[in-house]
Order: sequence, then C-alpha cells, then structure tokens
Amino acid sequence: MKVEESLKKLEEITGKLERADLPLEEAIALFDEGLTLAASIKGALDEARLRVDRVIEKARGAFDLEPLDLD
Repeated sequence: MKVEESLKKLEEITGKLERADLPLEEAIALFDEGLTLAASIKGALDEARLRVDRVIEKARGAFDLEPLDLD
C-alpha cells in the first residue's frame, strides 16, 4: 500500500474511533490496525528520508559555484 493510501486509511480509522457509539471490540481492532498503519507509514517515510540524504550526499561537490562577472 502506498503512503498516501495508508494515510487516507489512517484518517478513516481515526474518524471512526472518534465516534462515541463505537463498540469496544471494534474500537480495539481499529486502534490495532491504526498502529500498524502508522508504523508502516513511519518506516516508509524514514526510508524516503534516507534515500534523499544519500542523493544529497552524492551531489555534494558535484556543482561548483563561480563568481558572477557582470562586467
């Protein structure tokens, strides 16, 4: 499941958990599903951050800035 889909599902679960008339067993099952989704999202975001950090590290020194000569 993509991060965006997981976030949408997590929002749906949160909305259901905010209902006052939700039976306890259903609330516990939704809470468990929400925690699993949240962990999955965190893992995906951590992985994306590492990939971005690697790209930035590779790019270091690849570009040299030269003074702009306006004359």
